[in-house]
Amino acid sequence: MPPRSKPQKPTASWELGGIALSDTSEPMQYYWYGYVKGKAIYLQRSGAEPVAVLAFAGDVTEMSFSFDQNMRPTIAYVENGVAKLYWYDASVAKNVLTLYPNITNPRLSLDDKRKFNIGNSDIIFAYVTDHNRLCYRLQRERYSAEHVLLTDTTKSVDEPLKLNVIGMSTANRFLFLTN
Repeated sequence: MPPRSKPQKPTASWELGGIALSDTSEPMQYYWYGYVKGKAIYLQRSGAEPVAVLAFAGDVTEMSFSFDQNMRPTIAYVENGVAKLYWYDASVAKNVLTLYPNITNPRLSLDDKRKFNIGNSDIIFAYVTDHNRLCYRLQRERYSAEHVLLTDTTKSVDEPLKLNVIGMSTANRFLFLTN
């Protein structure tokens, strides 16, 4: 489903979102582009100026983003080989940074962006662990519980499973695209 059907890069991706950060007045129908530039992660709605959302000190090799139901950005990235999740934790009413040192290919997407279903939606945080397990965590669980979707026994340390992109299809099915 557009814009996830656009070419994705390890340090740049597309997502649907609202009209502006922290603005829920419009449906999530606008194209947003997230990218790494210098030592920051920027988000930019098509036709608008980019906004630096997150600064970092190391080298970022992967980045994915989504927006929660209140148009707050959630960003997964790999810095110096360690996966990190920047997200809004409602239990402490602020953004937090959680480290996941043993995962690769962190990807994010709000599962259902349709306005009528926002109350039932979740940000899906998907990734690969142990070179052959596709796993996910849910926003509603504060990303604390790991759920295993798939263990691919044909994959190895030399040829690991790779998660490329996740998101809702045009048939309203949530998909995980792997190698």
